[in-house]
Formats: sequence, structure tokens, C-alpha cells
Amino acid sequence: MNRYDAIIIGSGSIGVPTALALGEAGVKTLVLDRNPSPGQGENKHAIGGIRATHSSPGKILTSLRSLEIFSTWKERFGDDIEWLKGGYLFPVYRKTEVQSCRE
Repeated sequence: MNRYDAIIIGSGSIGVPTALALGEAGVKTLVLDRNPSPGQGENKHAIGGIRATHSSPGKILTSLRSLEIFSTWKERFGDDIEWLKGGYLFPVYRKTEVQSCRE
């Protein structure tokens, strides 16, 4: 019989990083999901962007850590997750929005 220190239900945006952190800490972890591979549920419908700009310090720190994890994934784990570093776009349609972005 297999024994685990932690069992995670779901391999989405919460389950995967939780399993990753537990595994790196040496915790024997089992992840269960009804789909054949991680991120194939509702998460695959998400836009997939990570940004470092937020108004909340906690969100900023979480985003910066996410950027670090995803940008080094291939080197650390060998999987090509098709990480693409791009820019950030703020579309504006009115002069008041242009001024607000400039400020």
C-alpha cells in the first residue's frame, strides 16, 4: 500500500503549485485529477498571462514568484511549457484614459 504525506485533489492553478512546493520540501505527495494532465480543466480556458503589476503587495509578491517559477521551468524540470516573455498592453480609447496612463 502506498502512503502519502499529502493528497491534493485537482491539478489546476492551486493544486499544481501546492504539489510543487510540497515536493520540493520533501513531502510525499499524491495529486489526483479526472483529466489526463495538469491544467486541462477550467484553467485551460484562462488567458495564461502573468503580470507583476498590482495594487496589493501580496499580489505583487505572488506574481513575481510566478514569473520566476514559469521563466525557469524548462531549466529546472526539463519540460517545455512554451514560456514566452512578452510585454504588457493597456488599451485606451478615450483621452482621459491616455492621461491617466501617462500619470
